[in-house]
Amino acid sequence: MSSIIEPNSFDPQAAKDQIKKLESIPLKSLEQNEELAHLYVSSAVDTLEKGGELKAVILLFDKAEDVLLKTLKQGEDDEIRRFLGNVYLNRAVAYNDYDELEDAVKSYGAAIDVLKPLDEKADGEAKYDLAGIRLNRGTIYHELGDYEKAKADLDESFLAFRAVEKIANDIDTRYYMARVSVAQGGLMRDMDEPQDKVVDAYNRAMRLFVELIDVGQTEHERELANTLLDRCIAVYDDYKEREFGSEQERLTKYGDVLVDVGRAVEILERVAEGGGTEERFDLFTAITTQGAMLLDIEKFEDAYNFFNRAVNEFADFADSSSPLAVNHYAGALENRGFCETNIGKFDEALVDINKAIALRQTLQSPKFGLDDDAKGLFAAGQATAYANLANVYAAQGDKETARKSCRQGLDLLKSLNDDSGEFSEIAKMFEEMLKQWEK
Repeated sequence: MSSIIEPNSFDPQAAKDQIKKLESIPLKSLEQNEELAHLYVSSAVDTLEKGGELKAVILLFDKAEDVLLKTLKQGEDDEIRRFLGNVYLNRAVAYNDYDELEDAVKSYGAAIDVLKPLDEKADGEAKYDLAGIRLNRGTIYHELGDYEKAKADLDESFLAFRAVEKIANDIDTRYYMARVSVAQGGLMRDMDEPQDKVVDAYNRAMRLFVELIDVGQTEHERELANTLLDRCIAVYDDYKEREFGSEQERLTKYGDVLVDVGRAVEILERVAEGGGTEERFDLFTAITTQGAMLLDIEKFEDAYNFFNRAVNEFADFADSSSPLAVNHYAGALENRGFCETNIGKFDEALVDINKAIALRQTLQSPKFGLDDDAKGLFAAGQATAYANLANVYAAQGDKETARKSCRQGLDLLKSLNDDSGEFSEIAKMFEEMLKQWEK
């Protein structure tokens, strides 16, 4: 399932000259129209890959659309229809790459409409493409918060891929079935569906990834590990909301989840050995997930060991150009500091938490180019670090400095734009802390 038509030995100037020549022909043949449309699309792809302006990219796709629509009006042609559907698909991918999600949804919709007649003719290629388009559109609907439309698209996508797989027994189709299953699992979590449904979706994805790995496609090990980690987090979050019969039962359930997280870490360690920054970041995330789970069950020494590994092994993330990597690394520092507070290493805790605050402060700098919403989220994280800093001072008996740190966090929260009211809940925590230390 191709998202973008790759230009082969593409020469932009030669394409521009040929486009000009073809555009000057008043009555073009079918072959000339097809060539012109291909040149528009290849030029759009080339512009996109070189980081050109979205407006220029879309204009070229729109010109290709206009040529192909006129050609279709001259007589129904399945291959022209297929080509037009591909243009809409590519245009949607371009919009998505530039975070113009609403426009991407519209273009995916146009692709579905134009390819439907081919699907109704039992055209397997069209069914395959439509399944992929619905996967992409469903993922965007999820991101936009339209869960019902996301669910409808993802469900249709999975059924279509399964129908194609039964006919062709195609390995690539099984891969996309796995991807749809992962997307369904994430969506069901956000829709607060029962845990067993979420777990079933992730388990189905994992079985499919294992099948692919078993036939030699080891490149899917990373996706297998991340899906296992997603399943662990879903189960873990469900346990946090449950009432258990005893503390021992609770610890046993958490222990089972931690064993599975450890399996994900083992796979990601192997993947990271031959991988790059993204693979290392996955491993970093898995290790800090282990630490966070251990924190929740108050195994501070064990949690400290995981956060200590994350901080020491991935120190380069502190200087990353990725705001997400910097923020996650700051979180690892802060959590190591929290562990140190609880095991009596107060000096070390102060160093770690202050480093976390300083790192999150750097995320406000122009070099990251973040919008106000992103800056607000990272600033809220910085504010909660002040709360942890205050806790260190309080544990040392220095209530005066604890109040000062707490006030810094509260003032920072109050300075943020908070239309959702999310930060006000955190602010209440700070106010309760201040009351406690004023006694």
